[in-house]
Amino acid sequence: MLYLTGDNISKEKVLKLAKKCGLPVWPSVERPFLYQGDFNQMPTALCVLTENLTETRLQTLFQIPISALVDANATIRSIVDFINVQKENIYSDGLGFLLTGPVIYNIDVAQIFTKALQDRRHFSDFRMASIHLALHEALVNGLIHGNLNLSSLKRQNLTEYQEYGKTVQKRLTKPAFARKAISITAKWTRPKMKITIRDEGMGYSLSEILKQSPTIQSKSGRGLRIIASAADSCTIDNYGKEISLSFLREKPEQPDMVSPINVIKNETTTSKEDLSQGKVLIIEDNQSNQALLAGLLSQLNIKQIEVAEDGIDGLNKVLTFEPDLIILDITMPNLDGYEVLQRLKSVEHTRSIPVLIQTASDTREARDKTFRAGASDFITKPINPLEFFARVRIHLENRLLVNRLKSRLKQIHTELSTAQNMQMSLLPCQATLMDIKKRYGLNMTSYFEPSDKLGGDFWQTVPLSDNRIGFYLCDFSGHGLATALNTFRLHTLIFQMHSRIQKPSDFLNELNQQLYLLLQRGQFATFFFGIYNPQKQTLVYSGAAAPAPFYWNGSKWKALGTRGLPLGISQSATYTNHTVSFKEGNRLFLYSDALTETFNESGRQSSEKTLLKVVQEETSGVSIQEGMSGVMHRFFKFAPPPPQDDVTAVFIEADKLFPIF
Repeated sequence: MLYLTGDNISKEKVLKLAKKCGLPVWPSVERPFLYQGDFNQMPTALCVLTENLTETRLQTLFQIPISALVDANATIRSIVDFINVQKENIYSDGLGFLLTGPVIYNIDVAQIFTKALQDRRHFSDFRMASIHLALHEALVNGLIHGNLNLSSLKRQNLTEYQEYGKTVQKRLTKPAFARKAISITAKWTRPKMKITIRDEGMGYSLSEILKQSPTIQSKSGRGLRIIASAADSCTIDNYGKEISLSFLREKPEQPDMVSPINVIKNETTTSKEDLSQGKVLIIEDNQSNQALLAGLLSQLNIKQIEVAEDGIDGLNKVLTFEPDLIILDITMPNLDGYEVLQRLKSVEHTRSIPVLIQTASDTREARDKTFRAGASDFITKPINPLEFFARVRIHLENRLLVNRLKSRLKQIHTELSTAQNMQMSLLPCQATLMDIKKRYGLNMTSYFEPSDKLGGDFWQTVPLSDNRIGFYLCDFSGHGLATALNTFRLHTLIFQMHSRIQKPSDFLNELNQQLYLLLQRGQFATFFFGIYNPQKQTLVYSGAAAPAPFYWNGSKWKALGTRGLPLGISQSATYTNHTVSFKEGNRLFLYSDALTETFNESGRQSSEKTLLKVVQEETSGVSIQEGMSGVMHRFFKFAPPPPQDDVTAVFIEADKLFPIF
């Protein structure tokens, strides 16, 4: 049951309204007033009637466990209608007020009501800030455009704005306007809170209703768009006189606080972006406005603030201060805001700095001109602190986030470049190849290009003795960082095993066992390993699903068989040795599967057959270096770079029958 009581109001008025609404009076008919000693015995469902409200008294009333507050200066009909609505509520899950225009105009009711909601509900600070913003704009909208029936089109310049303020003051002293009230009721369930704002204005005209149904978009006021953007959902009803907003709870599992009395204030854990590292430049010629803006910025914990007195001074400080956000006035001496914007956007270094324009002009033409000039956002004077906070925070947070991302990307680029250099170091250097030519009579050249900064291909040589040298080409599945790490692993394994390598097949068997234990499921490597003996003039090799190498025996080219499962797939895999003659003039062309499995722009795919033909044509009668250059030129002519997969090719030629040591 809802009880009625009074505060700073005559007993007769309380009893009269109680009779009209059919409500009992608390604590009794003889004592229908609030007393400090009565707070702990108050019923949860209590509606307080009051007059002559001050900000301090309003804060006190909302701190006690009431469900509704009514300004008794409103019309009797408004009060009765409001109380009848409250009678139907579940009072432990709702809060409401009915206040007249002078109270709403002179007191920050939105902040006090939001504080009351926060004491009763576990919403985060960010969510409560959204509710505060929506309530503030809803009260202004309901008071100015609803109850006082004033249009924002009447304040397009400073003179009109001053006259506008005088008109508001006059209407607030006339009972016909001043007694009109605005009600805000909040009801909550576990998943959300619904807030309804009603004014007693004229609402939409019949012609507007026939032309277009009431929506947020059909109203031109900036306030309505802000209200809609602050809530999770928003609807307009009752000819535009009623706005309903929904706000979802972030943590519905937490208990609710019905009464804030003797309850420790809820501490929210939602973190906010730290703006203390952000730098803001104010370009404004008016010293009072400079102080106001700097003061508002300091409330957001912004500590690095610079002020410029005109456009020229502002441009100079942009270069020296390097701000993350610029707050720019339009009307200034020496260089106006439009010219400053044009110069900022014409330079690469300053083009991306967000610019918040603040101006007294709120016409569509002014907005269009500002945004065409390159402004990031727009706010009108006099500054609404809540709107200012919201706009500054979003642009500064985005800027700081972008700066962090740029820093992180730079770090990643540095790390990738380091890893790329490390991976390139796995390949034989030119000095190593010259030494191999001298010691073993093998002439070698190669081509390597990863499809990403890091690849899964690599090749290397393994000196085994004075008359035996091994070489291999490996291709791990995939490419990128994870695959590159596998190449480092494999290189380390081979280095540890090379002293006991005798036969290629035995080496692959042992390597397969190691990789089977190291690699994640789905990862594998194709592998070719050969051992050249210059004394015997033979090449013994074994393969693990590697592309078939091309072998030139002195008269023709042919593909060598390299059967066997890829490394790392099965512990039971076995590998076989093959032997071919490899004497002076014989050649071997090793390659990764990118050269035989790449599609070009026409949808045609390269193949082993076409690659063999290219090798025959491009290597005939030329050195292996010229031959490699010709083969890769033909490949990239077929499928222009960047390559779709890692590309590796190694061209080997027996240069001498037996080297001279």
